[in-house]
Amino acid sequence: MYNLLIALGIATAFFALGMVVAGTLIAGFVPGLLALIIAYFMLARRSGKAFQVIAERAAAEFQQGRFEPGMKLMESALGMARWQFGIAGQVHGQMGMLMYMQRKWAPARKHLEKSWKRDWRSRSMLAALDHREGDKSAALNRMSELVSHGGKDPIFWALYAYIAVEAKQRDVALTVVNDGLKKCKDSPGLKELQQSIANKKKLKMKAFAPTWYQYFPEQMPRSMMTQYAQQQGGMRYPQPRR
Repeated sequence: MYNLLIALGIATAFFALGMVVAGTLIAGFVPGLLALIIAYFMLARRSGKAFQVIAERAAAEFQQGRFEPGMKLMESALGMARWQFGIAGQVHGQMGMLMYMQRKWAPARKHLEKSWKRDWRSRSMLAALDHREGDKSAALNRMSELVSHGGKDPIFWALYAYIAVEAKQRDVALTVVNDGLKKCKDSPGLKELQQSIANKKKLKMKAFAPTWYQYFPEQMPRSMMTQYAQQQGGMRYPQPRR
């Protein structure tokens, strides 16, 4: 927001200068437009770098297993949302996903609902949360809205189909997987999922690991927990259900 206002102020000054020097609207418009583009680009770049510094510091905390300090650093980045569009959605999305993987459902929802609507990873995690809470219809609706954003990734289609099966809509799940295979033709996981759904067999999601366990951390095999926690920043994951 502030970056745009500052850029507009700079552009106005250059527009006025061009008008005074040449005495025509066109003479003012050209330098004003160039000033707007350049100023906004530079200001947005500066904000992006500042955000990256905070994100890297937070990542360092997560790598040391310090979840709460890392989250506080991420939360501090929300102050930058006043300067640059899009930062708030990114921060809320990342915080929501981290909360979700810690099985902190209520705070996860609070942040995920504020994530960028085109960020299919955080929004699909919100759909998974709807699924957990028994609102299958809301979960399926959310997934349907993300097809154009997440359609290139097999894990998106796997989650979508899994939720449909759990909602006792195997016909929908089969359609979803078929659509997924049109965009991810070389995915062995989706091919296996297609056969399982068509033959009404129990779904096996190991082909989509380890990303699958971001959505369902309780399904993670005990043998994978330590390794995956290290890959995801040293976070402690809940013990799998037996």
